[in-house]
Amino acid sequence: MHSYAAAHHKTIMAVDIAGYNNPSRTMAHLREVHEGLWRVLRTSFAETGIPWDSCFVENTGDGAMILLPPDIAKADLVAQFPARMRDELRRHNHVHAAEAQVQLRLALHAGEVAEGSHGSISKAVSFTFRILDAPEAKAAQKESKADLALITSDLLYQDVVREDPAADPRSYRRIPVKVKVGEAPASAWLRLLGAVTNGFPVRVTAVPASREAFSLLVEALLTVPCVRKVESRRLVLELLSRREIADVVPYHAEDRLHVIALARTCLRFTHGLDDLLDAIKTIEPESPQVTSLAEIIRTWPS
Repeated sequence: MHSYAAAHHKTIMAVDIAGYNNPSRTMAHLREVHEGLWRVLRTSFAETGIPWDSCFVENTGDGAMILLPPDIAKADLVAQFPARMRDELRRHNHVHAAEAQVQLRLALHAGEVAEGSHGSISKAVSFTFRILDAPEAKAAQKESKADLALITSDLLYQDVVREDPAADPRSYRRIPVKVKVGEAPASAWLRLLGAVTNGFPVRVTAVPASREAFSLLVEALLTVPCVRKVESRRLVLELLSRREIADVVPYHAEDRLHVIALARTCLRFTHGLDDLLDAIKTIEPESPQVTSLAEIIRTWPS
């Protein structure tokens, strides 16, 4: 037997208030923001049927860390809880000045957690806070003005979100996660709720930076075997994580015309080319053609 308490599997929730230390907030504003956070959390838990008292709750200053017991269904957390929280945020923000309004980032993960003499000990908890601080999630929320940015680990997305249509898996997109030197690359999944636009913002114009640049992009796509061939191109469309892109690509029987339509459609959406590249890499993770395409997409004008 161990001389220390064994770790237990927990669902991990980390919450952070966006722009908490904004200089425009006075101490009175911060008090309203702080009280609003805990009111939103408690009400959202109650409306989802999750007993607050069964959870371990820790105040992190500008947010919270909550450990949920294994008997709380993860499906409820991704299918019901986010919409409840978005609604509570709207209620709070409707009756408060701009400086006292609350936007939240919420990260969900699961893993083994042990109890130490001064708090929780867990690699899974550390990773949850890593995805909570993902720069791309912060930037997307700021751009869209979303009330809630929901970030799930790839593990939770694949095992729970993707398996439940009620969780709206098509509204998520994959984002990179910063890792420390020596660690393997990681990714998470982001969904915006209560945004000014529905989902990720659509660009005002679909016109490429130049005809030459667009032609170069099309030619690079056509050199990739899984894009050039019609059968595998269908698979690329199926693998696109955002169905709002894949579902509106016009079909053309001629390969070149279909690839042009695919490129033009992806350019209509913020990070659309990145999503396309992710789908292609799933089929062809390493090839000179994909490397060249990735460089074109990396340097594509904003």
